[in-house]
Amino acid sequence: MINVRELLILALICMLPMTVIGSDTVNVDTLAVELDGAVGGVAVDQVGYIYVADFGNKVWRVDPQGQVEVFADDLYGASGNSIDSQGRLLQSNFFGNNAIRISRDGTAEQLTAELNGPVGIVELSNRDIAICNCSGNEVVRLDQKRELTIIAKSDLFNCPNGLVKGSDESLYVANFSDGRVIKIDPEGKASVLATIQTSGLGHLVIVGSELFVTGFRSNQLYRVQKSGNVQVVAGNGQFKSVDGHGQEASFSSPNGIAYSPKRDELYINDYLVPFIQRSRAQPKSALRRVVFPTLTETFMAADKAHGIEKAIEAHRTYKESRPGKFTQIETNIIGYSLLQQGRTDDAIQVFTRNTEDYPNSFNTWDSLAEGFKVKGDKKEAIEYYQKSLQLNPANNNAVNMLKELGVSQ
Repeated sequence: MINVRELLILALICMLPMTVIGSDTVNVDTLAVELDGAVGGVAVDQVGYIYVADFGNKVWRVDPQGQVEVFADDLYGASGNSIDSQGRLLQSNFFGNNAIRISRDGTAEQLTAELNGPVGIVELSNRDIAICNCSGNEVVRLDQKRELTIIAKSDLFNCPNGLVKGSDESLYVANFSDGRVIKIDPEGKASVLATIQTSGLGHLVIVGSELFVTGFRSNQLYRVQKSGNVQVVAGNGQFKSVDGHGQEASFSSPNGIAYSPKRDELYINDYLVPFIQRSRAQPKSALRRVVFPTLTETFMAADKAHGIEKAIEAHRTYKESRPGKFTQIETNIIGYSLLQQGRTDDAIQVFTRNTEDYPNSFNTWDSLAEGFKVKGDKKEAIEYYQKSLQLNPANNNAVNMLKELGVSQ
């Protein structure tokens, strides 16, 4: 069954020109141009505001439309940052060897001044704070009594820079001075997850089941799977700040990175000044936005390039890499789009996939029944309309369709 909202979206999809750019090709554009500073960390809160540190004395706050304001000032080497469970900004200061916490109204509180070139910073599940000491090649814990202990110290660290926490309480670190991504298990054991072919990384973030890592020296954005497999997601390697799709786009020393689940976007800051000019030129940076393709775009691209089986596979991969993304309605619309094109068997495959993902939804079974009804398979249509009605006795569409098929309830 397709409701009015889904019908409107379906009509809109059918009107759109089908420009296929690849099933996993992101789009890169520029959200804020020529910020007056270099590149530290980037964080995003639940409302959608983006916090961009300048590796100097400021943190900017950028709204989702690209409007910029100074959020914090008088810092000393504002580097890595993140949002804690209370919506406050945790901010490391590399040159000040300290970490501060900034409330939503801009009030700052020093947490510790006993660090050693701190960069990455993240709150742990127990509300302790983990911090990368880049200069000390270690990751430390700041507990709620403001006492510091070592989480991990290893020869694998080479200026540990970016830091993020996984769902299993593991920590992931990106080295600034080489291309290694390090995993720290909950017991503090460090191991190499992946080695990226670049001389230095920026920061990293987790999206679904994958890591996204900036290549500060390679001018690229990487996807790192938990298996250690590495893929270039965006950036052609040239030192430029050019918008575009995937590797048609370019970055310039991308460093900080943050993910907005609400918008399904990444935010990355670029250093616009070439390396050889940085000692004498005023620092300038930009905030870039990386937009993931929607489920529909992913499905249609795979379908056009490889057919329905690969499209179903792409659908499965999308759902696994986007846990929590609501895809039932969008999948239903894709199925009806195929049905409108006369691709009944393909539509049935999509509807079947939706019942597998959402077996307790009466609507997914109702749509599958309609697919078989259009095909002329009365037996299957009746079975699935009855299944839908069991889940929702108030589903009048199923009642009417069963009557049409000669079955009284």
